[in-house]
Amino acid sequence: MNSDDKGLRLSNENYVAFAFAAADVLLETTDEGHITFAVGAAMPLTGLPARLLTEHSIHDLFGGSDGVRLTQALSRMAAGERVRNLPLTLVKPEGTEVGVVVSGYRSPTRGDRLLVAMVHGILTAKPEEKRAQPAGLLDKEAFAAVAKRLMENAPPGAPYHLTMLDLGNMEEFRNQAGSEAAECFTLALSDQLRTLSVGGDAVGQLSETKYGVIHDAELQAGQLDRSVEALSRAVAPDVAPVSASTASLQLDTTSLPPEEVARALAYTINSFIGTEDGRADMAALTVGLQPKLSATVRQMHAFREMVEAGRFEIVYQPIVDLWTNVIHHFECLVRFEGTEGASPYEMVTFGEDTGLSAMLDLAILERTVTAMRTGVAADPSLNFAVNLSGRTLSDPRAVARLRPVVAAAADLHKRLAFEMTESAEVHNLAAVNAVLQDIRGQGFHVCLDDFGAGAAAFHYLRNLKVDNVKIDGSYVRDLMKSNENVSFIKAIVALCGEMGITTTAEYVEDSETAGMLKVLKVRFGQGYYFGKPHSPQTDHGIKAAWTTRTTEWRGKLLYFKG
Repeated sequence: MNSDDKGLRLSNENYVAFAFAAADVLLETTDEGHITFAVGAAMPLTGLPARLLTEHSIHDLFGGSDGVRLTQALSRMAAGERVRNLPLTLVKPEGTEVGVVVSGYRSPTRGDRLLVAMVHGILTAKPEEKRAQPAGLLDKEAFAAVAKRLMENAPPGAPYHLTMLDLGNMEEFRNQAGSEAAECFTLALSDQLRTLSVGGDAVGQLSETKYGVIHDAELQAGQLDRSVEALSRAVAPDVAPVSASTASLQLDTTSLPPEEVARALAYTINSFIGTEDGRADMAALTVGLQPKLSATVRQMHAFREMVEAGRFEIVYQPIVDLWTNVIHHFECLVRFEGTEGASPYEMVTFGEDTGLSAMLDLAILERTVTAMRTGVAADPSLNFAVNLSGRTLSDPRAVARLRPVVAAAADLHKRLAFEMTESAEVHNLAAVNAVLQDIRGQGFHVCLDDFGAGAAAFHYLRNLKVDNVKIDGSYVRDLMKSNENVSFIKAIVALCGEMGITTTAEYVEDSETAGMLKVLKVRFGQGYYFGKPHSPQTDHGIKAAWTTRTTEWRGKLLYFKG
């Protein structure tokens, strides 16, 4: 059927299918992929007019691994299955690549034909988002980003669902069927999950054997169980099939804005798969995933409400100049209502992991600025440092709120500094550095916190220009017992000295450690030896409020008693 008059006889059902798919191009093909009819905007999409497509096989339009995936999709259509939202890369005759989303099924009017709809590639995921190989599914972080975008655009009254799959016997299947068969199964499963997902790409490979797919309410987890088994039998019929354990939840957006539900989702998933070996008990997951998400949403709501209501206190810990014993500045630390005696670390980390750290950072900064102007911190000889999470500095929306607050505090630039803290690695160091240089350009000093531990590695120093580095306390706590730690600190001090950066050691617990740090030429020290975080009271004046068991005023300056 390659003439115009035959094209006019295309069935009404085909036109309905074309309209339903909102396709740019609709193809009718044989089971083997030969194109028997084409209609739509074929030229801009494929590089060929519709009338010439009938001289080709649909396989001519795709190459490489996408050609294999297309073959698998056509096989599923031929078997009576509906393929939906399969993202592929089409190659035009001149070599230009075009992202497309392919859907299709067997023609309802011609049993020997397949209907294939192609839409220009408006994919759920962005091209630069990280993907797990070899199937090309989103990795854990990219999957969370896609979830966020989907939550922000969820249709009213129709919340999306998340289903997690754990292929518990995948390694056994690989050993029995062989690596080639296992890879074929992985590719087939990946395509299958894509076709079932919202937008055709809301699928993540979260660990070696765990997958996540975001879908609408029509898909049942039992369908995925059966599909996994059928796909593995098709690839390797003579070995035990792959079995999948599944857990599903509804992504309810009624309690929080969609963006925060997406963050709660990412936090919930990570809490289950973030163990050392990357595995979790799927039975516990099945029972606990929905309640866990609900609990996370409630905790996020409580966190937001507490910060917005100002139900937190700022306490101050002295940082001492080891060479003069002058209190160089105080670090501003947060304590939350109802958590007396407990470390706020877990709550601060929760705020970072759920994307709420920016509102806390800004609230602490604003309260500190007020205290430095008219409150307990108004003495001009007192200096302070406020923490900014790497998550805050990485979020363009948070940075947009931060900039005017920093600019409004320009008159305090000699007394106010900022510490960049991070419990997880910052990926876009160039963007974060641009923010830090804007802050430094206004006269504020910037410190890199917890250097040498976890995410704060040496590549930070290469990419972030700062004024001070705070050496992580894990190297300081046992300094007197570890030659390795002495060598490490000596190396940090030497490197920072060459770069014009001062150093601070935290977790200084005794005079011996403080003395060794002076020998190693560390400039500043922080720890219980110099003073615990405290809340100054102004009943007897500002100067008296800062006089403690370890500090005293000498003229206009506050000193560590030593």
